[in-house]
Amino acid sequence: MGTPESFDLNRVVEAPEDMTPLLQRAWNCMPHGIRRVVSEAPVIPSIAARARAVAPQSPDFVRSDQGQIVGVCPEREIYYGPTAGLDELRELVARFWTHAYHLKDRLRLDKRNVAIVSGATQGLALVLKMFSSGRNVGITRLHWDNYENLIRSAGGTPVVLDLFSANHDLDLKSVERAIKEEDITSLLVNFPTNPSGDVLTPNELKNLVELARRLDLILISDEVYNYLRYKGTPQSMLELAPERAVVISSASKEYLIPGARVGYVIAANKTLTNVWLPRLIRASSSSPNVLGQRLLLDILKDEVEDLESGRLPRTIAKIREELGRRRDLLIAVLTEKGFTLAGRDRDYPAGAISLLARLPDYVKDDDLLFVEKAIAMRKFSAIPGSVFGAPRCLRFGYAGMTEDAIRRLGRNLEDVLDSYKPQHK
Repeated sequence: MGTPESFDLNRVVEAPEDMTPLLQRAWNCMPHGIRRVVSEAPVIPSIAARARAVAPQSPDFVRSDQGQIVGVCPEREIYYGPTAGLDELRELVARFWTHAYHLKDRLRLDKRNVAIVSGATQGLALVLKMFSSGRNVGITRLHWDNYENLIRSAGGTPVVLDLFSANHDLDLKSVERAIKEEDITSLLVNFPTNPSGDVLTPNELKNLVELARRLDLILISDEVYNYLRYKGTPQSMLELAPERAVVISSASKEYLIPGARVGYVIAANKTLTNVWLPRLIRASSSSPNVLGQRLLLDILKDEVEDLESGRLPRTIAKIREELGRRRDLLIAVLTEKGFTLAGRDRDYPAGAISLLARLPDYVKDDDLLFVEKAIAMRKFSAIPGSVFGAPRCLRFGYAGMTEDAIRRLGRNLEDVLDSYKPQHK
C-alpha cells in the first residue's frame, strides 16, 4: 500500500488564492513545514467542533471522539477549550480593542480577529514563525532579551537598531539606512518598552508607520504594557497600520495574572487569526489555558462595560494609580542614592512596570557584578541592564515591590554602595 498523500512530507503546498499583502508576506517567509501546518485543516478539531454542536440537541448522541478522560473525577475535570480560545473571551478582547483604540468605524473587529494564546511569549513565537524564518528582524537597542531567542528559534536573525539619536530624538534617517543595509523585512517593536518604560509620541508613531509603509515592513507590535501609561494616550499599531501590523498583548500585567498564561494576537486580517494561527496553536500547545481564560473573562466583562460607557477600565485604573505611586517613590529613592534614569525619559518613565537606572560613576564593577554582590550581601536583587542592551544600568521592577519594600530597598542600596566608596581613615 502506498503512503497516503496527507503524509507525503515533500508534497508541494500551493499558496491560497486571493491572499492579502500581509498573508502573502507571511507565506513567502514561512518554511515548507509551517506552510503545511497553516494550509491543512486538521480533522480532529473539525469533528470535535461538530460533535459539540450536535450533542446538546441530541440526548442519545454519544461522543467517542474525545481525547480526554471524563466522568472519573467530575468535580475537578477541566476539558480542552477551543484551539483559538473561548469564543466569549475572543469577542470581549475584540470589543476592548475596538473601543480602547477607536477602531469602530475602521476595522469592526470581532472574535475572528483575535486568537487566544498561552501568554504573549507564545503569541510572539508563533507570529515570528510566520514572518521571520530566513529573514532579518529589527529590534530596538533597549529590548527584552528574550526577543533574540524567539527570533532565532523561528529561524530568523535579530538585528539591533538604534531608533534614537544621542539626544533621544527619533532618528528615522539612520533607521532607514540600517534597514536597507541589513535587509530587514520586519520590525519587532514594544512601547511602552521593557526595560525603561519609554514611549513614542503620536507624531513619532505616525512617522515610524510611514517609514514602514515606504519600506514595506511588517510591524510586529508587542503591546503588553500599552494601557499601563502614566503620560499620554495609549495608541496601537493596529489603529495606525492595520494592513501591516500584527499586535500581541496579554492579561499578565494589567490584570495581575501572569501565571494564568493568557495572551492574544490581534490582526485586521481574519485568516491570520482565525485560520492560520489556530492551526499553529494546535501544533504547539493544543489549546490555551482554560482556567486562565475563565479568570480573564470575569475581569474583562467589567473592563469592556466601562470602556463602552466612556469610563477608564476600573481594574486598569486602580493598578495604574498604585503603580504610579510606586514609580515616583522608586525614582526618589534611586536619585537620592546617586542613580540617574537611563531611559529616554530622564525624569519620569511614561509607562510599563519597570525603570532603567545608571550606576553611580564611583561604582567600578559592571552591572552584573554589582547585582551579584548585592545578592551575596543579602540586600536586594535587580536585573543587569546589559541583558537589555544597556551596560552599567540596572532594571528595577517596581510593580513587584510595595512602597515599604521600595523604602527598604533604599536602605539596602546604601549598604551595597558604601562598599564601593573610598574609606576615610
